[in-house]
Amino acid sequence: MSEKYNSEIAETIKSALEFYKYELDLPLTNFIFQSPLHWNVMTIIALATFDREQTTSFQHLCESISPKTGSKSSIQSIIETGIQRGFIKKSPLHNDKRIKSLKLTETAAKDYENWVRADAATFGPLNGVAMKTPK
Repeated sequence: MSEKYNSEIAETIKSALEFYKYELDLPLTNFIFQSPLHWNVMTIIALATFDREQTTSFQHLCESISPKTGSKSSIQSIIETGIQRGFIKKSPLHNDKRIKSLKLTETAAKDYENWVRADAATFGPLNGVAMKTPK
């Protein structure tokens, strides 16, 4: 590996560690980073929020997340806590009113977008040295 490559990696790691301190101070990202299950639940809900062609529900989350990562009751608990804290909203699906669609609230969606953009900037120096995923 070249010295330039090592330097870019080291600087990115330093930035990521500083950014992580910032993330822990934000209510939304603090909630997301509580566990891998929290991250999975909130990431799938965020995808359904930002991609109009995606929808998610409790049932969808349970099908999408490995039982090794978390149980159905744990997923339900995260959803309920997210609703109580103002991060998640629940509404009936248009085509099946029995199923409740899950999305980020407007405030949480803005916070999530700002977080993703800041996170992308943190890893920006690596754009020129990105590697393909090993097969």
